Amino acid sequence: MSVLPVIKTLEPNYCLATWDRLLLQIWRLEVTAEAVDNLRKVTRAFVYESKQPVSSLAIVESTSPPPSDKLRLALSDFYREFAAQMKEQIVVAEGSGFRAALVRSVGLALSTVAPKSLPFKFVGGVDEAAILIRPHLNPAAGGVVGLQQAIKSVREKMR
Repeated sequence: MSVLPVIKTLEPNYCLATWDRLLLQIWRLEVTAEAVDNLRKVTRAFVYESKQPVSSLAIVESTSPPPSDKLRLALSDFYREFAAQMKEQIVVAEGSGFRAALVRSVGLALSTVAPKSLPFKFVGGVDEAAILIRPHLNPAAGGVVGLQQAIKSVREKMR
């Protein structure tokens, strides 16, 4: 892997990391108000430092319950704030088909509440997400293989 991921937050519920021009979110357990506030702070700094559009990859693990209505509004505000600075916003919905449908419905609700339609793309796995985001990755950072290794590295640190 040419570029190592930089872990910004490592909590039992979630992890935020950056890699290349990508904000990586891994949601393992409940989404909290503090987590959304921290997501906003980390993203603001990352966007400022990158000086170019970034992408967002959110992995929602099968153990993460849907956020409350209040937190959905906060997440919608987050995505609205940063949509102009993002090339891609991909959500990986891990788990069964029913679980993936639940995650998609939350994502659609987020984009409906926001005044600007958000270009969320939903996929069922990390490999599919890596292929979708490939055009926006810096080949010098390792491309798709580098991204897959970065995600694996972050998940290992979460264990």
